[in-house]
Amino acid sequence: MMPSIWLSGVLIYLGFGWVYAGYLIVKLTVIIGAHSEWKWDAVLYRHKALHPVAWVIERVISTPSTHSAHHGLNNEDGITHYKGNYGNLLFFWDVLFGTAKITRQYPEEYGVSGMLKSDWKEQLIWPLYKTPRKR
Repeated sequence: MMPSIWLSGVLIYLGFGWVYAGYLIVKLTVIIGAHSEWKWDAVLYRHKALHPVAWVIERVISTPSTHSAHHGLNNEDGITHYKGNYGNLLFFWDVLFGTAKITRQYPEEYGVSGMLKSDWKEQLIWPLYKTPRKR
């Protein structure tokens, strides 16, 4: 349902465009940080003094650790949790609804098991182009 899209329209209509601009900066920063190859949250896990800070952060926003578990390939690795860790801004919702799995680790492999390989054209303009597959 993408509530943030509806909320953005309402905020702009009601004259809160600057609030939306601030929200957009925060949202994109967290999303980029969660999908980044740079695992910025590893510093919080490495230093014992920062563990309380990490505990709060990883339960409020998506971190590379919590979100990468959602994209892991092998559910048996003890880290991957593709049936949870959905949040891309507020991980709090996963905690609240019981879909959170916090391991402070990163999966070795990412992807979807059994999924057919697709080339870049299919990923950009599907369903207009489909990668030729052998039977």
